[in-house]
Amino acid sequence: MDKRKFLFYYLDTGAGHKSAANVLSDAMKNEQPDADVKIVRGFSSHGLGHLLFEKGYNYSCNYIHGLFPIVYDLGQSKILQSVLTYLLCPETKRFLRKQILKEHPTDIVSFHFALNPFLKEVIKNIPWHINFTVIVTDPFTVPNPWFNVKSLNYMVYSDEAKRLAVKNGVPAENVTVIPFLMNGKFRNPMSDSEITALKIKHGFDPNKKIVLLVGGGEGLPGATEIINQCLIHRANFSTAIICGRDVVKKRQFNLLRIANPRLDLHVFGFVDFLDELVKICDCAVIKAGPATLFEVLSCRKPVIICKYIHNQELGNMRFAVNHKVGFFIQKPRHIYKKINELLNDSSFDEKMKKNFDSVVIDTDSSKVAKLLFQKSNV
Repeated sequence: MDKRKFLFYYLDTGAGHKSAANVLSDAMKNEQPDADVKIVRGFSSHGLGHLLFEKGYNYSCNYIHGLFPIVYDLGQSKILQSVLTYLLCPETKRFLRKQILKEHPTDIVSFHFALNPFLKEVIKNIPWHINFTVIVTDPFTVPNPWFNVKSLNYMVYSDEAKRLAVKNGVPAENVTVIPFLMNGKFRNPMSDSEITALKIKHGFDPNKKIVLLVGGGEGLPGATEIINQCLIHRANFSTAIICGRDVVKKRQFNLLRIANPRLDLHVFGFVDFLDELVKICDCAVIKAGPATLFEVLSCRKPVIICKYIHNQELGNMRFAVNHKVGFFIQKPRHIYKKINELLNDSSFDEKMKKNFDSVVIDTDSSKVAKLLFQKSNV
């Protein structure tokens, strides 16, 4: 049998799509060390698709307040979806066909709904068999465009997502529920002595509790106001802020830290040791992106969700709140009050531990790797 070659397609609309692709790529190489997996973007960096989807998404989410809900709701329109597909079709199909002919994959996995109709059409006219699988990266409230192509094989993270797929016309036998694709480093438990050592390694007082503010690659909205509350109330805990790619915010927070030495503030940019910071923290303030949410919850840390992206992340927020391991709070002064309660009320801490005992999160990505390897290459 010829060696399998996998192409993983993603778009740069938030970090979650590529993150899932990276996790699965690592899992496949752990299963079969000689596995040939390549992660590629699905739109040309100079094309209309990049401008509309990647640039448009990032601006509507991070820079123009209130625009994303409008964009999201418009995106549910089948007429608009058809118009966008028509506009992007020639350019995108040429780009994808050139890539596929060059790489000669046996398997293609799509991590973004916008690519699915184009990939289906291109694969149909490729002169060899290609397994095509779609991995839906939204766990619960899944936008309808994910399921526009009814004949594809889908992998989803929850029974709720499977029900949505079937409701949208995808045959139930074409939908497989899989574990959430998350970096395995978050699943490794740590002893108290290891946590103390990590606190010292990253410059924290090992005897103080830590709140972590993290919001993905673009940082956490409202972080400045939350830290101001810590300053006003002379917080007795350490605060760690991850600014991601926002170098301006990182500089501002460092200036605030220097000007207020009593404020036990630790400022980080884009880090590759997020798992360590999550494990040493006692609670986290986050956006409701699925990757960050499940990374924190898998470490049994309570979350305060200060923002979710319209309907797309609504299910993620509800998951944490309904399981009583998270809170949805938007006002900074109320966020500070809840942080203080979580970190300084021992009875609350015991309640949280019991609540986490009832939460089951399967993040074993090796199961997904095995499913893909099991697909017949004929």
